[in-house]
Amino acid sequence: MSNPERIISTAEKIIPLIQRQQICRIALNDERSPYIVPVNFGYTYEDERWTFFFHGARTGKKMRLLRKDPHISLEIDGDHGLIPAPEACDFSFAYSSIIASGRATILHDREEMIRGLDAIMRQSAPGQSFDYREDMMKAVCVVRLDCQTLTCHQHTA
Repeated sequence: MSNPERIISTAEKIIPLIQRQQICRIALNDERSPYIVPVNFGYTYEDERWTFFFHGARTGKKMRLLRKDPHISLEIDGDHGLIPAPEACDFSFAYSSIIASGRATILHDREEMIRGLDAIMRQSAPGQSFDYREDMMKAVCVVRLDCQTLTCHQHTA
């Protein structure tokens, strides 16, 4: 990277960046080009390992592509802001960006699904607890991304 000072490498600094965001984008492998879709997400960081969760309907393009090839990437960004300057070429942009990749698993075990849904809900509604209706548990796919790589960069004003 041309700006190594922008690399964030500690979980203590990465976690607050993730906690401020509600949406991530996942990139799945399609035959002609990557398929990128925004999703709500949740995460855990345990034993120095990043795990992300998202959900979706049991049918549709996202799950079809996941079943075909579970290797995906994930992107989270935020903290955007223009940094003006007197000269056009000196303008810059503030941001935080997290990019991860790994293998996705569609969860089938009820307890694992609840763990994933709880992570998603913690991200969406911190401090609350939820129960999940049985009809919804049967209709939803919960996906776990076990990260093999995760990088974070930040540029502040």
